[in-house]
Amino acid sequence: MLRRLPPLNALKAFETAARHLSFTEAAEELHVTQGAISRQIKTLEDHYQIQLFQRRHRGLELTESGQKLLPVLSEVFDRIQSVSEELTGYSQDLTIKVLPSFAVRWLIPRLSKFQELEPDINVRLTTAWHTVDFDKENYDAGILHSHHLVPGLHSTIITNEWMTPVCSPELLNKLPKPHNPNDLKHLTLLFCGSGCLEWAQWCMEVGTTEVDSSVGQSFDTTDNALQAAVSGFGIAMGDISMIESDLNTGRLHMPFPEYATLVGHYHLVCPKSKANKPALKKFRNWLLAESAEITANTLMLKELEERYANQP
Repeated sequence: MLRRLPPLNALKAFETAARHLSFTEAAEELHVTQGAISRQIKTLEDHYQIQLFQRRHRGLELTESGQKLLPVLSEVFDRIQSVSEELTGYSQDLTIKVLPSFAVRWLIPRLSKFQELEPDINVRLTTAWHTVDFDKENYDAGILHSHHLVPGLHSTIITNEWMTPVCSPELLNKLPKPHNPNDLKHLTLLFCGSGCLEWAQWCMEVGTTEVDSSVGQSFDTTDNALQAAVSGFGIAMGDISMIESDLNTGRLHMPFPEYATLVGHYHLVCPKSKANKPALKKFRNWLLAESAEITANTLMLKELEERYANQP
């Protein structure tokens, strides 16, 4: 059957412009002029006899027809790229968008191990608080917290987030002995953004009613909150898998190692059409292996994971 398809260059120009909602950014990605993008869009609109974009004072918006066409094209182009890489055995750069604290404390210290295993794969990291939006951003994958998951993506849990209070040795020595969770009412609670919710969950699970978990010092990243804890400014909630170095060197201590709360999980996510990209599959398997090794080497984590696995 003869397929009556529109010009493929026009489809690619539209898909790129629609992702960015910008002819300028589309021109930069495709290495053409803005005028060339405009002409290709006009060609496509003439072919369909419809309008794909509306110009607003704040920029471009997709029409209903444009919104219907974009996800189909994005999936098709992703699948073509994935199949092409499988056929040629060639893996392009792997672009990953990662939450800052996870990148700084978990991924970057270990990334050289992946590069040694897979020297032909160039992992390009972007760190940002805004989680990846595959409809508008051209990333292969993202690493995000379970609180920010959206439906429709291929998702793999990398690691569980076990949180417990941590502080400097100097601050620890100021606490009465034996340590009691209620003693934290005398200290400044440190958290990231709305991280006081993590404190609230921990206080509820350990049964303390004297600590006001809504009062404390907020920071823009978890890493900054932990650095403030190292300096003795207060006590922070630390993800056990991300503070191994601080605990081993004595910069941070856990006043209550018997109490940890499962706050959530970190996921590697990607469009389903990219899930089998060879480089991404290798990166995903490596992440899982690293997480398993961390758990195996950290006695407390191993006990927590076993406890979690045995929960009904």
